[in-house]
Amino acid sequence: MDRQSKRKIIALVLLTGIIALLHYLTPTEPHDYHKIHIVLRKLYFLPPVMAAAWFGLRGACITAFAVSLLFILHAFLDWPGNYMEQANQVGELVGFWVAGVIPGWLFDKQRTLLQELANANEETLLGLVSALDLREHNTRLHSQRVREYTQLIANRLGVDEKTKREIGFGALLHDVGKIAVPDQILLKPGKLTDQEWVEMRKHPEAGYRIVKRIGFLKNAAEIVYAHHEQFDGHGYPRGLKGESIPLGARMFMVADVFDALTSERPYRSPMTYEEASAEIKGQSGSHFDPFIVEAFMAIAPEQLRAIIGRYQDGHGDTLAG
Repeated sequence: MDRQSKRKIIALVLLTGIIALLHYLTPTEPHDYHKIHIVLRKLYFLPPVMAAAWFGLRGACITAFAVSLLFILHAFLDWPGNYMEQANQVGELVGFWVAGVIPGWLFDKQRTLLQELANANEETLLGLVSALDLREHNTRLHSQRVREYTQLIANRLGVDEKTKREIGFGALLHDVGKIAVPDQILLKPGKLTDQEWVEMRKHPEAGYRIVKRIGFLKNAAEIVYAHHEQFDGHGYPRGLKGESIPLGARMFMVADVFDALTSERPYRSPMTYEEASAEIKGQSGSHFDPFIVEAFMAIAPEQLRAIIGRYQDGHGDTLAG
């Protein structure tokens, strides 16, 4: 259970407790107090509705059950002799469940639809990444691995699920701006000229302009923009330094270099985990944020190997095995 959910549960418990306390302490006589008593009874409808909005049908049912117990206990202690008032209280008791169950069911249905939409969006992005990587004669597996490495770092730092998902999208789409790089530069087998490097280094800004236009990717766009910055300020395109670089981009830098070092390349064999780790440690404080490097080094090698096992793409047996 994440921190936000715990806070919501605490809020529901406190709200229900306050309503019940005031309800129990407020007498039904004289008439003015009876009016207040009736208003407090109506406030019992609030926790089931809030639970439905926050936790769906299951949360609404649990909350409605708790509210019903409190309400029934009070009714047992102070059962009215008036038949109309008795019927009114029974109706309110049924109303707690109606107010919770129907919205809870509707919210669950809405969540399902939204999740299906989110999955469709993610599959579309994966298709885009596949097309872009194939343009460079690669597969999409590099982007997939880097996303998962970055999310492992986010887990170590206790990043919430929403932010972790946004960081994952940023890692996945980091090179989308290369769509604007001419083929003769992007696919050139030899060394790039200074002018060609000028064109190549435009891709983070180009990617940022593409991604930021999509509403749910605005935060991911910041990672795309900053993924070639360096902690000491010697990166590009803006020369950002230290914590002025978005946290997600600082995580991505480590994940990206680790994947590059442990992947097969035409000009070299993949490094072992130990070799790649030593290389990353050696650039802590210059290329990388030392805090992020420390978090990455705390990840068990088995977790990294598991990701490689899922997305094998020219990695050496030294790491995957």
